[in-house]
Amino acid sequence: MIGKVTGALFTAQQPRLREIVTITKVQHVCMAILRAICTGEIRPGDRLVEAAVAKQLGVSQATVNQALSDLHSQGIVKKDLNRATTVSLFGVTEIEALFRVREPLECMADVAAAGNLTEDAAGDLQALVEQMRAAAKKPDLPGFVLADYEFHQTIYHACGNQFLYQACQAVAAASFAYILCGRPEPLPTDYERLANDHQEVLDALLEGPEAAARVCPAKLETWRKWSMECVTVRR
Repeated sequence: MIGKVTGALFTAQQPRLREIVTITKVQHVCMAILRAICTGEIRPGDRLVEAAVAKQLGVSQATVNQALSDLHSQGIVKKDLNRATTVSLFGVTEIEALFRVREPLECMADVAAAGNLTEDAAGDLQALVEQMRAAAKKPDLPGFVLADYEFHQTIYHACGNQFLYQACQAVAAASFAYILCGRPEPLPTDYERLANDHQEVLDALLEGPEAAARVCPAKLETWRKWSMECVTVRR
C-alpha cells in the first residue's frame, strides 16, 4: 500500500527540479538559421529560399515561413511580401539607428526583469554567461553569439510586459549586429571581457531594479561603441 504523501514534495535532501522546457519546430528552424549566419554558411545579403531551407532541415515550408517571419520581426532577415527573403546587411547608419532604439527599450526591460526575475530565469542567465565564457576561451564566435542572443531573449521574456517584450523583439538583432556587417570571424577584441559584462548585468538584475537602472545603460553604450568598431574593422 502506498502511504499518503505529506509535506513538501522536495526537501533539503532532494533539490527542486526545474521544469523541462520544450521548443517548437519553428524555434528549431530559427536557431538553425541563426547558427548558419554566425558560422558564415549564410552571409549578410544572402537570399533564403523557403523550399530549399525546408528540404535541408526536414520540415514543412509553412514552418520555415513562420520562422522567417519571426526573424524578420527581429530585424535579422528582411522578408518582403511575395518577394525574396534576405539576411539583413547592416552598415554604420543602421547600427547607430538600431542602438538608438535598443538602449531605452532594453534598459526598461532590464529594470522590469530585475523586479520579476525567477530562480529558474536567473539560473538560465547564469548558464548562458558560462557558455559565453567557454566560447570566448576557444574561441568559438558562433557559440558566443548564440549564447549572447539567448541571454537577451531571456531578459525580454522575464520583463513581464508583453508590449515591452514585443518592442524589444524588434531590436533583437542588436545583440549580434556586428555579425550582420560581414564575414563572422574572431575580431581583435576581448570576448571574455564581453562575457564578464553580461555577468555584471546579471548581478545587477539580481540586486534589484535600482542596480539594473544604474549598470545596464553603461553596458549598452559600451556594446554600441564596440559594434561600431566592428563595422570599421570590416571596412
